Amino acid sequence: MPKAYYQVIIALFTILSFTSIASARLVHAATVPPSKTYRLSGTEMPYSLSATSAGAIRRYWLTKAPHTLTLTQLNDEHYMKNLVAPYPEDDPLREVAGTIPNRLSNFWGTTIKLDATTTLLDYWYPRMGMGENLPFKNKAAAANYIVNLVAYMAYNTRDLAQYKLGVMNFKQLQQDYFNHIRPLANALGNTTDLADAFSSEKNFICAQLLESTLNPQMLTHFGYSGLALPELSQLDPESTEKLVRDALRKPFTDYLVKQADGTYFLSGLILPDGIVSLYSLGGLPPVPSPTSPVSSSQPVTIHYIDEQGKSLRPDQTLTGILGTHYQTKPLNITGYTLAKTTGEETGTFSPTAKSVTYTYAAATNDTNDDAVNPIAPKGSVIYATKKIGLYQHATFTKQTRKQWYAKKSRINRPMFVVTGYAKSKNGVERYRVKDVNHHSKTAGQTGYVTANAKYTSRVYYATKQKTITVINPKGVNAYGKKNLTNKKAHYRQGQVLKVKKIVRQNLTTRFVLSNGRYVTANKLLVKTGKQTMPKRVQAKTALNRYDTVNLTKRNKHYTKKSHATFKVKGWKYSNAHDFSKGDTLRYQVAGGYISGNRQFVSILK
Repeated sequence: MPKAYYQVIIALFTILSFTSIASARLVHAATVPPSKTYRLSGTEMPYSLSATSAGAIRRYWLTKAPHTLTLTQLNDEHYMKNLVAPYPEDDPLREVAGTIPNRLSNFWGTTIKLDATTTLLDYWYPRMGMGENLPFKNKAAAANYIVNLVAYMAYNTRDLAQYKLGVMNFKQLQQDYFNHIRPLANALGNTTDLADAFSSEKNFICAQLLESTLNPQMLTHFGYSGLALPELSQLDPESTEKLVRDALRKPFTDYLVKQADGTYFLSGLILPDGIVSLYSLGGLPPVPSPTSPVSSSQPVTIHYIDEQGKSLRPDQTLTGILGTHYQTKPLNITGYTLAKTTGEETGTFSPTAKSVTYTYAAATNDTNDDAVNPIAPKGSVIYATKKIGLYQHATFTKQTRKQWYAKKSRINRPMFVVTGYAKSKNGVERYRVKDVNHHSKTAGQTGYVTANAKYTSRVYYATKQKTITVINPKGVNAYGKKNLTNKKAHYRQGQVLKVKKIVRQNLTTRFVLSNGRYVTANKLLVKTGKQTMPKRVQAKTALNRYDTVNLTKRNKHYTKKSHATFKVKGWKYSNAHDFSKGDTLRYQVAGGYISGNRQFVSILK
């Protein structure tokens, strides 16, 4: 292969992921005054986001490595050796992995000083150092060279991929060469005889260009590692050209991602060693509208339901380009509070459909109860409303943590008796407690949990409610006396009861119903307001029925074509007594239990 052409190929490596920067929606650093110093603590790993006729395709280069590296990891020789180790000696990605160690600390140091008005090109141009043969008389010339180089790379790869697939014949390949590739080659100073072989030497093209350009090693240098021929054939050179030019105009501060501790990760890592390699690392492309073309990706469906599976708002569907970023958010729904989130709220579009379910609980006076009496009395019972830890001491550390308690649906929340109080070294209130979850492996454990009302709350209602709904799967009993003796009636799950007043019984409370009977005021068993339960559901897909709420011991299979319908007898959640795990809604139907996931069943009116 002629030397000049090979030089261009090597130069392509320096621009391999400009397209990902240009199409990225980057986390924007806060507006800052000129000449601010940013303290760096790490970087994201290189990936390529190529513009195609269907949108954008993102590929992380080092699929066997994490997507981020801290400054500490970059300077850890043992860690970086392990980063390279999975790649064989003849794998071009081994070389890529090997160029990463120590570059951040050795060249950038741990700080970077930027003027807020400085663009990427402004900052990058003085540091290019790409060699004497590259005509960079000024920034404009440098920008033109970069844009032309990326367009040349895209045209060349796309056309050869289409020729290889039979989408483009040799005559069309020649025509595109004279219309696009040859002018770009001239602009780049690549006027070798190799390119002019397009005019007549078909066998040469087949034997040399196809093999050299489309082999895995060269694709790695082009920034197209991991892309198959069909994807390469869809490269969009014109869009790429625009994306790159736009990227160079962005403020450099757009490529700094602020961390929680005030430091920054580089979302573009510049590696100067004769040839400057600019990788776009942390940027994410815009989420397209539903009418935008999607390349082999499946949608993300968002459900908004109550704890019984009833839809509170219409489902939303997000679509996007394969590998691009999505973000879902819960809605503010009057009369409800968010109780549970299932699924990946943030991620990337993939070939597999995804769903995110926001489960809401009807708003209660629980918060008001805790506001009136913020600290639960000694001897009373509390439960965890979010994930919490049980610790040996009032000052919480990883070393003194005895047990995690996962966030659970209301009827499965872990309970504790308050046996005392303490404060951490920083003066934060703690409860000394005993685990009273009798069917759990954690029962009887003692220790300290947070007293923060955002995480723990009293189990018994402290104020009167107008109506309550029975939520306990086994229902509740009504009694003639407030110490819950002299049983009068049984109310099943889902029944709505009218309340006349609330009374105290030692350290607990009871609701007095409009008929004068007493029922428990335990929040795990009853809930304020009217909680509706679906009466019938229908399978959207093939569905199994099981003997247990954890969906074990399958006893029947329903095909997708059957569109099976079920009468709902009640609802439960999986993993009721296993506090190391979350829980999932199940419907109790005739013969057993089925999934309550809206991806598999729909509610019938």
